[in-house]
Amino acid sequence: MNGRLLFGAVADDDTGASDLAGMLAEQRLRTLLVIDLPAQNQFEEWSAGHHAVVLAEGTRNLRADEARARTRAAIQLLKSRDPRAFQLKYCSTFDSTPEGNIGPTIDAALEELGEEFTVALPALPVNGRTTYKGYHFVHERLLSDSPMREHPLTPMTEPNLVRHLSRQTARRVGLAPFESVEAGPEELRRRFERLRADGVSIAVVDCLSDAHVETVCRASADLRLVTGGSAFGQGLPKVWRERGWVEEFDAQTAPLSSTDAGGRGRLVVAGSCSVATRAQNRRFVLSGAPAFRVEPRALLSEDFKRASLVETLRRQLASGRDCLLYTTDEPAEVARVQSWAAGEGLDVQALGQRLAYALADLVAEILVGVEVGGLVFAGGETSGALCRRLNLGALRVGRNVEPGVPLCYSLGRYRLPVVLKSGNFGGEDFYGRALEAAARPAEYIF
Repeated sequence: MNGRLLFGAVADDDTGASDLAGMLAEQRLRTLLVIDLPAQNQFEEWSAGHHAVVLAEGTRNLRADEARARTRAAIQLLKSRDPRAFQLKYCSTFDSTPEGNIGPTIDAALEELGEEFTVALPALPVNGRTTYKGYHFVHERLLSDSPMREHPLTPMTEPNLVRHLSRQTARRVGLAPFESVEAGPEELRRRFERLRADGVSIAVVDCLSDAHVETVCRASADLRLVTGGSAFGQGLPKVWRERGWVEEFDAQTAPLSSTDAGGRGRLVVAGSCSVATRAQNRRFVLSGAPAFRVEPRALLSEDFKRASLVETLRRQLASGRDCLLYTTDEPAEVARVQSWAAGEGLDVQALGQRLAYALADLVAEILVGVEVGGLVFAGGETSGALCRRLNLGALRVGRNVEPGVPLCYSLGRYRLPVVLKSGNFGGEDFYGRALEAAARPAEYIF
């Protein structure tokens, strides 16, 4: 039987969608990640037999009106499966500009669902993201003092989330403070009601620990819409099981076509410029594995000599070697590339999109005529471009390789293990762990 869909979420990028989906899968919910909006019949076919569906809609760097329209269309598609609860998923570092797109997409979701109140919980303590008195922290550093201050697309210089979100929406934004969270679910629920009575539509919630995550999830479990990071994937499934909402499905999803990489190499593709990804790249290079860097300006040039690079990577992968292809560099060089792009008439967002899709085109060419044992993508924009360029379609989601980064299995053009990693996530040895997981998909995906 298909059963009623329990949970439907709309994520603002592919790695964020993967993050939430992985948390749900860790809680033994059969979870599907869908890239963009499929046709209704395709959506029904893919989502059958799943408890949760996360739609990766790539709204983070769209114009606000486009982000609103895409969010509404995604909510409409999810409504066709009548989920008990919805989430609007955005990054645990609240990646956004002063204009949006978090505020505009929350507005769109509330409007489409006919709701007047929701919560905002970007905190993810397991990955060092916490909120106190409305101020957001990354590993105990204010968001504005963290590496997110130097993000090339969404530099975060305002750590007060109530103030930041208030600039993005006409709705009133309030705070559910630490004291209410610490007092437990019933008091926090009463705080939500008081905020609602005072005309607040969006309550930013303080959160410092996994215990606080559980409290927030219990207090929010009756809301039709929640918004924030993947912490809801940690805490809500327990509440749903207590309520008897988690149905055991008779229908089985299609088996994995292979549980063996068959001696084929796997490809890591990194476009993120984050501190974490740069460290992971260095670790991979120092291991002696084949690594190939493409300078961003060369990648965008019509004169880019790609044939030799493509052929070299094909040979290495065909021989069973794991390879890294990357464009990332240090902040000073990123600034120089952005300055060059400005002279070419490209703003930061346009540059990011051009680079992501140019890298995706290169990867698509590499994969012609060579079978790989798996793909690992680092960076939200990079992952989004690659998932779309390679027509991955939908991904069955398995257990996490590290918190927030699950192993997935593509159901689209390529049937193989895939890992989508936010640029900021993962330890220095993450690529090695991801590649090991990709070699054993049946151990991660149920």
